[in-house]
Amino acid sequence: MSKGKLYLIPTPISGEDFNAAILPMDIKIVGNLKHFIVETPKVARAYLSSIKLSIPIQEIEMGIYDEHSKEEEIQDLIQPLMVGINIGLMTDAGTPCIADPGEEIVMLCQKLGIEIIPMIGPSSIFLTLMASGLYAEKFTFNGYLARKSNKRKRDLNKLLHRIYKGEGTQIFIEAPYRNEGMFKALLELPEDTILCLGIEVNGENEKIITQPISVWKQQRPVLKKVPVIFLLGK
Repeated sequence: MSKGKLYLIPTPISGEDFNAAILPMDIKIVGNLKHFIVETPKVARAYLSSIKLSIPIQEIEMGIYDEHSKEEEIQDLIQPLMVGINIGLMTDAGTPCIADPGEEIVMLCQKLGIEIIPMIGPSSIFLTLMASGLYAEKFTFNGYLARKSNKRKRDLNKLLHRIYKGEGTQIFIEAPYRNEGMFKALLELPEDTILCLGIEVNGENEKIITQPISVWKQQRPVLKKVPVIFLLGK
């Protein structure tokens, strides 16, 4: 028996219209899937409701996989693949496995010889890098930095060291409610350091601004409770 395929499905960064997130040919594929692995079923159903489905939405099977899921749960989630049923992997916003859950599922599927098909869609990380003007031949995504102020300062100094060593643009994210604290910490860096903020990327209030720290000290953007991508460079 041939195995099913795992589709990695990007979702809208802002809004609930699937048609604005992936290609028309991929919309057709998603509309024919009957099994999904998702972060939050309510969010996934809202996305799916915006496109034409081959079966009623209430009949679609959804397994939950998020940051709290355990490794042993993956086996059950991918079981349909082993009997020839295709599965779509979706997160709440953006691209699966890029600063979102999913890499453990993909790795197991790789080991089992299951075909994995990534779909083209929005990633706030790459969209910000594209629009930043910073060096993109070489870059590192660092995820979240330390929460405590002293450790956060240490992490930022490490990123600066990498930049000065020629290791390219350094990218990281922060929980929206900690954005203001991160921004204040960034203002303590050398004034010639270049900082790009990708604020609410792909949303109605999107702003992607690149300036040296010296200029940012004169401007205080409102970052509280909004998604922000941080890029450091020179």
